[in-house]
Amino acid sequence: MTVLLASRAFFERYDADVTRISAIPGPRGPIERVEVPEEADGRLAPEHMERITVAFSSGDLGDRPELGMRRKLYGAARRAPHLEWLHVSNVGTDDPIYAELMAKGIAVSNSPGSNGEPIAVTTVAALLSMARGLPFYAEGQRAREWRGIPRTALPDDIRGQTVTIVGLGTIGGYIAAFLRPFGMHIIGVRRTPAGAAEGVDEWVSPDRLAEVLPRTQWLVLAAPLTEQTRGLINAQALAALPQGAHILNVGRGPVVDEDALIAALRSNHLGGAYLDVFNVEPLPSESPLWDLPNVIVTPHESNVSTNNTPRADAIFLEELERWQRGEQPSRLVRPE
Repeated sequence: MTVLLASRAFFERYDADVTRISAIPGPRGPIERVEVPEEADGRLAPEHMERITVAFSSGDLGDRPELGMRRKLYGAARRAPHLEWLHVSNVGTDDPIYAELMAKGIAVSNSPGSNGEPIAVTTVAALLSMARGLPFYAEGQRAREWRGIPRTALPDDIRGQTVTIVGLGTIGGYIAAFLRPFGMHIIGVRRTPAGAAEGVDEWVSPDRLAEVLPRTQWLVLAAPLTEQTRGLINAQALAALPQGAHILNVGRGPVVDEDALIAALRSNHLGGAYLDVFNVEPLPSESPLWDLPNVIVTPHESNVSTNNTPRADAIFLEELERWQRGEQPSRLVRPE
């Protein structure tokens, strides 16, 4: 029998789907439902904890943070002795809990594609905003000043400029597709070859990133945090970018040396940055990034959309159906 731990809201939304999947003939038998307690001080009964085999961390668990429902689910995942599989609605899996669970032999899968399009839209919006000087105009609006861009600092057309996307997964692929109509030259950076089918004009492997930085006007970071990407964009990499280049980071904060980035922005070597992720989150109030005029800051919310939860739920239901047939999830996270 599959004993599934999920939110009450998930079971209510997909009652018919879970019932249908439960009836699929297979080695794991029917699905028994266990709800994450919604009471602030609620706890799972020991007999339920003992029997849980599958857990789903859905997006709605974070809708009311005061109830600590996500914390309760992950606490149960750590303590449930017979848990076999955890599926998460997010894409990033660099939190230590995932490695901890995988070290116990528990399968962990995620939901790539569930929020890729909103992140890409936000990234492109930030790129266009900086390319057209909208932050400058916003400052004038707040000051109630009819302020035009100095004639010595007029923006260049973006057609023909080069954007390098580090991390050409689902998010990077969407970004490439959305930027293509603007006539930009797109370089994709990932371990496996890419070309026109992935929306890029060039492909380089990560170990050749330094070769393309000197001709990159827009450096987009959409890579996960790994030992290989941590500190990838350091002072040397930033110095290799041309004068006036911009950085957009929607991957993970530690991919960038933040002190080196601040120095490059203050010196005006970089023309600006859009940052959704940081070394420390929430971004400390004393961080210079808040006040730099050529920086756009968002609080790790480039992905927000009313449609993310339904997309992630659909992915989990697909994987649950596979699980009930006796197969392994197709979106397993690799231990590394």
